[in-house]
Amino acid sequence: MKKTTTTILSNLFYRQQSPISLRFLTTKIPNKNSLIKLPTIKKVSGAVGALTLLYSLNILPEWRQFRDPKHYYSNLSIRIQCSPLVSFLSPKAGILCNLKVSTFLREYIYGLYVWLYNCNMEEAKEPSLLNYSTFSEFFNRELKEGIRPINLYSDLVSPADGTVLHFGKVIDGRIECVKGQDYEINEFLGPFNINKIKENNSLYQLIIYLAPGDYHAFHSPTKWKIFEKTHFPGFYQSVRPTNLLKNPKLFCQNERIVLTGEWKFGYFSMTPVAAMFVGNIVIFDEQEKNRKLKENTKFAIKGLSVNPGEKIGEFRMGSAIVLIFEAPKNINFCIEAGQKLKYGQKLLI
Repeated sequence: MKKTTTTILSNLFYRQQSPISLRFLTTKIPNKNSLIKLPTIKKVSGAVGALTLLYSLNILPEWRQFRDPKHYYSNLSIRIQCSPLVSFLSPKAGILCNLKVSTFLREYIYGLYVWLYNCNMEEAKEPSLLNYSTFSEFFNRELKEGIRPINLYSDLVSPADGTVLHFGKVIDGRIECVKGQDYEINEFLGPFNINKIKENNSLYQLIIYLAPGDYHAFHSPTKWKIFEKTHFPGFYQSVRPTNLLKNPKLFCQNERIVLTGEWKFGYFSMTPVAAMFVGNIVIFDEQEKNRKLKENTKFAIKGLSVNPGEKIGEFRMGSAIVLIFEAPKNINFCIEAGQKLKYGQKLLI
C-alpha cells in the first residue's frame, strides 16, 4: 500500500507518544518515550563542578572582594588572585617545588626558566643546572662568595636584587606604592603612632620588586636591632607593577611579615610581602607557616642585632620588600624608580 504525502509528513514531524505516566517519580528507569527525564549523575556532577570552579576562582562580578571610598576592585585577574582556589594552592606550591626532578629533565626544565626570566647562572655558586635536584634548590640558588660587595660607607644599602618601584617620604601617614595610588600606613604595618617620629626627622619608604629571575634571598639593609615580628595573613596576589595599578592596596591585602626595630636615626621596619605561589617565607632559617594563621600575630625577638648584608630570609618565588624608616629630613636617595638594584648597593648619598 502506497503512503500518501500526508502520511509521510506525519511520520516526519510527529512521533507517537505513550500516555504520560508517573514512572519518573519511581526508582524505575524511564523508557525512551517518556517526555521528562531526570538528569544523569554525570550531568549533575558536571554542573556542581562548574559552579564550584566559578566560586573558587571568584569569577562572578557580584563576588568582588574589596571596596573602599577611592577604589572598586572589579578586575577579573584580581578576583581570581583573591579566590579561594589560589589562596589554597599558593602555600602548597612548595610541595611541587620540592619534588625531585629527573637528571635527564633538569636542563630542559631549568633551562626554560633561565631563558624565560633571564637568570644569570654565571653568578650562581653552582652554575650547572644538573646539580639542582629540585626546583626549590634551583630557585633559591646561592651566589658566588663576594659577588655582591656590601657598601659599608652608606647608611642604607639595598636589601635585595630587584627593581625600584617607589621611594620617598611618607606624607600624612600615607604610603604611595605607585604614583597617585596610596594607602594608610596603619593598614600595612598595623597600629603605628606617627607622632613618635622625632621633630627633625621624617618617615621614608622604599619598595623593591623581585622578579622571578632575580636572586631571592633578602639581607639586612643597615645596622639595626629587631624587636618584633608581626605576621599578617592574607592573599597571594601577584606583585607585578602592572597589578599594583589595578589594585593599589595589594600590599595591605597580601600575606606579609613585618620586622620592626630601630637604627641610628630611630624607627626602622623591613617587610617581605608574599605573592602568588609564594606561601612560604623563610625568616632567620625558620620557614613560616603563614597559611595556619587566621589573624595578625606578633612575636617578640628581644633586640636581635643585624649588620648590613647579613642574610635575613628568602622567598620561594617573585615578591617584594618594603622598607619604612625614620631618618633626617635632609637625606638624599641616589636611586630612581625603575632602576635595577643588587643587594648591598648604596641607596643614600
